[in-house]
Amino acid sequence: MIGIVILNYRNWDDTLRCVRSIWKNPPKESFQIILVDNASPNMPEYDLDAKIQQYQILYIKNKENKGYNAGNNVGIAKALEIKCDAILISNNDVCFESGCIQELYDCAQKNPQIGIVGPKILDRDGKIQKSNLCRKTGMKEKYLVRTRLNAIFRHSYKTYFGFDRNYDTMYEVYAVLGCCFLMTRACAETITPLDEHPFLYEEELILGITMEKAGFRTVYDPAAVIEHLHGGSTQHVRAFSFAHNVRSEIYYCKEYLHASEWKILPLYWYRVMLYLFRCVKYEDFRKQWEWFWKMTKEELDTY
Repeated sequence: MIGIVILNYRNWDDTLRCVRSIWKNPPKESFQIILVDNASPNMPEYDLDAKIQQYQILYIKNKENKGYNAGNNVGIAKALEIKCDAILISNNDVCFESGCIQELYDCAQKNPQIGIVGPKILDRDGKIQKSNLCRKTGMKEKYLVRTRLNAIFRHSYKTYFGFDRNYDTMYEVYAVLGCCFLMTRACAETITPLDEHPFLYEEELILGITMEKAGFRTVYDPAAVIEHLHGGSTQHVRAFSFAHNVRSEIYYCKEYLHASEWKILPLYWYRVMLYLFRCVKYEDFRKQWEWFWKMTKEELDTY
């Protein structure tokens, strides 16, 4: 049985759209949708209980929103508890195309070393989101690829995200995009619970390192296709998301790259400047400046 974990926060319409796409294009394997609501402050306009019954959803409502990985951990634990032999992690702003879920499952069964399989991701215009991570994200990549320096170091940028690869061909990657991936039960039992310290962001980078240490392979399978609305759960909280991105980046560099403070500081101040530039244009950034400064400095001061 495939456990399909969908994490919801606020955007109930996206969640319903995702669930409907699963039932429209169901896998041949038996499956169980596990909907985890991450303490949304709102309820859907539709009858939630009726939809839970109609789509045979196992519904879990968290009392507190502790972040992306923490919410997914609840769903993963439930999937393991009900004896699922594969677990599909999905953002709620994803739609599954025909045969996608079954293809991910079948690919994962080909080799016991395969722990995670990711699909081809299309945006709403049908364009491929080239977002596979083809190598580990070290401090070099943080500076040359994940800042505006990528305009100068274009080759490094292209090879990092696999822009030079054929996205219509299956190949092994360091990590796939966290919006949708399937993991085997053996993999889930080894690498979960996921690190809950990052509230948002850096999950894929951490997952790549965790998979490498555990000895599992991550594969990109273009025969499995999804549509990704992209950022549906965070687009209304831009400053909040930016702040957590910076905090998670500091944590990742410290805990997983074991980078010294002097290596992180220039990157941190670069992010602070980007935040200040956004303050000029966006009111939410101005309102949350003090909170941004306090939270990110606290993470930095743990050195």
